[in-house]
Amino acid sequence: MELRPLTPADLPAAAQTFMVTFNAAPWNEAWTLESASTCLSDLLATPRAACLGAWEAGQCLGAVLGHDLIRDRGVSHQISEMFILPLAQRRGVGRALMTRHLAEAESRGVGSVHLLTARDSSAEAFYSELNFRRARQQIMLVRP
Repeated sequence: MELRPLTPADLPAAAQTFMVTFNAAPWNEAWTLESASTCLSDLLATPRAACLGAWEAGQCLGAVLGHDLIRDRGVSHQISEMFILPLAQRRGVGRALMTRHLAEAESRGVGSVHLLTARDSSAEAFYSELNFRRARQQIMLVRP
């Protein structure tokens, strides 16, 4: 498995993996290849973006996309998307991606990393194993 930064040339393969991942259980979303491509293209173009993909035999197994944020007390990092092809899950791909992504963030001087995921899910358990914790003083608000 090769871990390397995502480039615009990688977007078709990464968008396919993104769509397959989030359209499957437990997410059961309704992504199209076009909407997935636009989403990932926008994230890749975000200022201070840090995007890493996992590849094997020319196939995108997954990726993590985020960006650094300048704050009053230093730099934080927002992970916007992290996805692993369902057939590649539970093989260490996600852990390898996140370990490298977090190490690279630390080398840039990032003090904290945050992300959103489904409460009480296998994804939350995965992130907990990487020392992520539920924020105590913040909530997510949604306006329908």
